[in-house]
This record gives sequence, structure tokens and C-alpha cells, in this order.
Amino acid sequence: MKNLIYQVWCGTLSEEAKVSSKLMKQYSDRIGSEYLLHLNPNIASKHVNSDGPYWEWLNPIIDDSFLEYDNVLVTDLDVFPVENLNENIFEENFGDIGACTEPFQGKQRATITVGGHINKSNDERWNNVIKEKWGVKLPRDNDGHLKTYNAGVVVFSNEGMQKARNWMPFQEYMNLMRSKNLGRFYTVDQNYFHAMSFVNDIDFVEMDNGWNSQIHYIRGPLAITGNINDERTANTKFVHVQMTGHKWNEPHLHEIVNLPQSKWTFEYQRG
Repeated sequence: MKNLIYQVWCGTLSEEAKVSSKLMKQYSDRIGSEYLLHLNPNIASKHVNSDGPYWEWLNPIIDDSFLEYDNVLVTDLDVFPVENLNENIFEENFGDIGACTEPFQGKQRATITVGGHINKSNDERWNNVIKEKWGVKLPRDNDGHLKTYNAGVVVFSNEGMQKARNWMPFQEYMNLMRSKNLGRFYTVDQNYFHAMSFVNDIDFVEMDNGWNSQIHYIRGPLAITGNINDERTANTKFVHVQMTGHKWNEPHLHEIVNLPQSKWTFEYQRG
């Protein structure tokens, strides 16, 4: 099997991104896959009239050079493998396309608006557009909230990449969502990926959250009991560090990825 771990960045690499790339390359070597850090590729960007860099992680579904691989893992550059990880993600069941949920998002969006327009009400408006356009029901969690699938860790099989070439063009999707007066978040890459994975003939697999364990600040009423949502467990393999506003270096990233909060020595916003 010929596998690839793919990361992409537009602009100058941040310190956080440099560390992620370094560790993902080491992980790739351990599991016998190839690794590619793609800097300023300008592939997906050519297919949209704005927000081009957000779409570049989807290059494997539009650039035929990726079809030489049996499977491609795409990870954001704020995702880090735990120390000495040897479990091979390409040996997991991921069907045509596999990704993980953001289990906290439904609860958070029901209590607060993030970024000026991301909330439960707008999630439901977006869902209604998908239902009206394609006649599908998107998955919900046990509390009835729409599930959120995070684009920070996505695995494509070769067949999945080929099937995704039949997805709605990026710009056409953006135009559709803008015509419904949905905010920018709902018009770009992650929600596009979420929708397309369920409106086409895709064997989509919801992967174990150990492959995308998020750490991020909690905003609003849910922060009363603590201001960090730390989804790491004994089963965590990749940690998605989304604590915005912190200036990271490699030692601090090692701590947040591998150590319990009680052993963190760096300063961060505390409850």
C-alpha cells in the first residue's frame, strides 16, 4: 500500500506549524508512509473567488497527482501525534472517507454564538439548505444537536478521492450558501466537506475521536465549570490544539499534547 500524510500551509509557517510538520514527518516515517508539506500550492484557490487558502487541504480531491496513493491522510498544522505514536491510522477502518466529530460543539453552539454567527440556530438553517437541495438528513448526536465533523484530520481512500471529484464545485457551494444569507463559516471548506460526505455515494466512516482529540477554550455559560475543553483520553493518538491566542513553542506543545493539565508549566487563560 502506498500512503501519504499531507499537510498544507499558505503564508509563512508559524512555530506551531513547524512543530506539527516535524512530528507528523516522524510519525509518517515510523508507519512507513510518505509525507508532503505543501507550501503555498495555489491549487484549490483557483477554484474559488475568495477564502482560497481554506480550501487547499482539499487538493487531494481535485489534483490527480494524489491518485497515485492508495490512501491520503490530511491533517491541519495544529494537530500533533502523541509521543512515540506507532499505531497506523491507515490500518483503521475509514471507508471511502473518514473523519472525527467535534463532540462539544453541539452543546456550545446551543448556549453561545461563536465568531458572530456560529450557533445552533444557524446550524439548523444550514441543515435545512442541505435537506432542501439534496433531500438528506444529516447525523445528530444523542442530545439532538447536529454533529460537527472536523476537517483537521481526514483520511481519503483512493476510491474516496475519485468519488469526491463528482462533488458540487467549491464556488457553486459557496454561492448556494451565500444566497441563503448564511454567515461565512457555513460557506467554506469544513461545512462543504461535511455536506458532501452525506449527499453523495460516499462510504463515510465516523472515526474514533482518539484520532482528533481537541483542546480548546470554552466560551459562554459552559465555562462556569472550567474554561478548557480537553478531550484527550487514554485512547488519544492525535491532539488538535485550538487554544487560540497562545504563542506556542515546541516544549509547551509537548506539554499540552502529552501531559495532564496539572503538569503544564506554560501560562494560559485560566478559569
